[in-house]
Amino acid sequence: MTYDFGPFRYDAEQRLLFRAGEIVPLVPKAADTLHVLLERRGRIVEKAELMKLVWPGTNVEDVGLARNISLLRKALEDESEANPYIETIPRRGYRFAAPVSTPG
Repeated sequence: MTYDFGPFRYDAEQRLLFRAGEIVPLVPKAADTLHVLLERRGRIVEKAELMKLVWPGTNVEDVGLARNISLLRKALEDESEANPYIETIPRRGYRFAAPVSTPG
């Protein structure tokens, strides 16, 4: 499955993010984080659920998750507070807020 949003396309099968046909480099856990957020787009993903899905069977601190979100925001050039791709829901988690289409 692929997810299109803004100038980006995320290929879920390959776990690759593209912008204008070029690969946007992501560390594996950041790609996994993006994958979970896109699968649950429009919904709040609680921090605990996100950590459980991205790091199964591992105890991870909030700082590890925050680092992945920061890496994703940089890769997505997501500095706009008016229309962010990823919204922070204080004390709860994150939500992929941008419109997404799933062609094909």
